Amino acid sequence: MIKIENLEKVYKTEEIETTALNGINLSVKEGEFVSIMGPSGCGKSTLLNVMGLLDKPESGSYKFVETELLKLNDRERSN
Repeated sequence: MIKIENLEKVYKTEEIETTALNGINLSVKEGEFVSIMGPSGCGKSTLLNVMGLLDKPESGSYKFVETELLKLNDRERSN
């Protein structure tokens, strides 16, 4: 099972902050199929990058079978 709660991701430059994810909640049970749809720039790729552990959010929780993936160190993430 995948469970995401209050996920937030902000991209920052020296001049601007862009909120890509703001309070995202998602629950996917074993055997379920999910489609992520929306207009360009709404955060679909950002969400998948966070779920694939390619990017770290500012806050929130991401659990896979009761393991909090956002608290894993780099070595644990690579295994």
